[in-house]
Amino acid sequence: MGRDLYVCTAGDLATRSIASQSPDATVAATTDWLESEGYDVAPVIDGETVVGYVELDHLQDAAADDQIAAHTNPVTLEEIISTDATFDEVLSALYEAPFYFLGGRNRLTGILTRADLNTSPALIHLFDRITLLEERFRELILDEAPDWKERVSLDPNIVEDIEERHADARQSNIELDETHYAQFSTLATIISSIEACWDACGFSSDHRASSQLDDLTKLRNSVAHSQLIVQHTGEGLGKGRTIGSVEQTYTTLTDCLDAVST
Repeated sequence: MGRDLYVCTAGDLATRSIASQSPDATVAATTDWLESEGYDVAPVIDGETVVGYVELDHLQDAAADDQIAAHTNPVTLEEIISTDATFDEVLSALYEAPFYFLGGRNRLTGILTRADLNTSPALIHLFDRITLLEERFRELILDEAPDWKERVSLDPNIVEDIEERHADARQSNIELDETHYAQFSTLATIISSIEACWDACGFSSDHRASSQLDDLTKLRNSVAHSQLIVQHTGEGLGKGRTIGSVEQTYTTLTDCLDAVST
C-alpha cells in the first residue's frame, strides 16, 4: 500500500487480565458479579486449572444456589483465537461468535469480545487506513478528474468553503491542491460521480460506490471523533452499526485501498 501501516491483531485488542470464578461459586453470586462488572462471559478456574467458562445468559434460568460447576462449558478450539489473528480475521470471527479466548484449553491469556472493537487499537488501525485512502482519493481525482468542480454537482456552500480555505492557505504560502481542503464526504461524492474514479476503486456502478462510500464516511466520522465503532452488539434488528456492517465496510476500505494502490 506504499507505506507501513499500523497493524492490529487479536492480541492487541483482547483484555489480558482475565477475571474468573471458582467452580464452587453459586449461580446467584456469579450472576451478580457478571452483571456488576459488565461481563457476558467469564472463565471458571480451579486453582490454576481452567475448568471452562460460564455465560451470563445461560445462568439466568439456573437455580440460584447451584454451583456454577454444573453450568460450566468446556473451552474447545472453537472458542480459541490466535493472538496473531489479523483485524479482518477478528471481524470475521466476532461475526460468528460474540467472544473468544486467547491461549489454550489449559491456560487462558486473554478474552476477546465485540466490545473490544471500540478500543484504541481498533480506532488507530482504522484511522491509519482511512487516512491513506483519503490520500489515494485525492491523487485519483487529480489524475482522472482535475475538472471535478465542473463535472460534479456539489452544494455551492461546500465549494465556496473549499475555495475560501484554499485561498487562505495561498495567502499564507502553504497552499496545496484544492482537493486537500475537501472533506472525506466530498471526496467520496466526487469518486462516486465520475466513472473513471469509481471504476478505478473497484466498484461496479456509481450507485454501489455511493452506497458503500457513504457507509465508509460514517465509519470514518466515528473513528475521527473516537466514537463507538460497533454501536449494536446484539442479534437481529437494532439501532446503530453492527459487527456485520463493520465487517462489510472494512472490506470496502481494504478493497478500495488495494485497487488504488496497484
